[in-house]
Amino acid sequence: MLGKSEGSRGRAAGPSFVGVIARWVVPVAVLASCANNVPQDKSTGPDGKIKGAKEMVLDNGEVKAAGIVTYPGGDRVDWKVIQLPEKKRGTLDVKLSWTPPRPGLQLAFDIFDEWNELLASSSKKTGKKKSKGRTRSATLDNAKGKYFIRVYAVGRGDAGKYKLAVEFKELLTGPAFDPLKLEIPDPPKLAAVPDYVEPCSDDNFDQKKPECKNFCPASGAPPNWAPCKGKCPDPPSIEIEACWRTMPCPRPPDSRVKACTPDKFPPCIKAAPDPNNPNCSAPADPIVGRIVGREADGSDLLLRIGAGSDQGITKAWRAMVISGPDPKDKAVSGGEVQIISIDKTRIRGKTKLTAGQIDANPYVKFVPAPK
Repeated sequence: MLGKSEGSRGRAAGPSFVGVIARWVVPVAVLASCANNVPQDKSTGPDGKIKGAKEMVLDNGEVKAAGIVTYPGGDRVDWKVIQLPEKKRGTLDVKLSWTPPRPGLQLAFDIFDEWNELLASSSKKTGKKKSKGRTRSATLDNAKGKYFIRVYAVGRGDAGKYKLAVEFKELLTGPAFDPLKLEIPDPPKLAAVPDYVEPCSDDNFDQKKPECKNFCPASGAPPNWAPCKGKCPDPPSIEIEACWRTMPCPRPPDSRVKACTPDKFPPCIKAAPDPNNPNCSAPADPIVGRIVGREADGSDLLLRIGAGSDQGITKAWRAMVISGPDPKDKAVSGGEVQIISIDKTRIRGKTKLTAGQIDANPYVKFVPAPK
């Protein structure tokens, strides 16, 4: 069972209660603001290096130790050393559990032999999702001699108050020899974690930040911001084509906007048609005017017709003499009429028909020009 605690010798060598509290609280207070600026070993004690490792003394095959590591507080690493019983071999189980100052912070540990060779690194232990603590573990088979355990905060913003439990189970094997004690240089320090760069989002968008140069925010983008090309901003703008498909119909309505259906526009004023009004783009019905006067003009006849611009007729319309007052009546062969002038109620036109043909067919049909 992992039930025994580190002996009195380990407690005497550790920091005072006040020192432990100060070492825990200060890093947590500055975690958010200084995580990117504090060197990982700025405030570490002697146990921050392998030469100052605190001894863990087995009692009935078990020992526990506790401490705090904090990257933002400058005390990222604690070293422990454990000496297994002389000439004994067995299984060494190491378990690390910790409580972080806020959810999501991670600790871990590595195990080295006395020649500084890395033998094992901790692995995650599955727990309940809502658990406030965290655990990692590792096991060494055929363990013997002396081992160093490095407990550390994983990332730049990580910290935690930890408990380290070690259990040694002896194997009944033949005698083991004690390895020679050699002067071995310290293992390399853990590499510093690179500064975390928060990706650009709608909440932190700033056009001056390099990480935002290819980001289009939902709102607040500067005019003509390249990443937003082809996207409608919030609020939408009638000047941006991408908005025409999705924005509501503005007032006054605009025919470019999909939501501006013909019912959103007023009826067309035929005397002054609005090209932006879809009700004016539908083909107008033919209009029939009666010939109220004629006179010779060389080989042509000049006609005065009872119709005009008040009915929406323009010079672009086509005109022809027909056999009756109904627009569906048959056109007279060769009866095309050239529109010369238009006022509100009268139209002057010219035709190649004879006076007799006009007297027999005194009607002119006006048809709007095709779109």
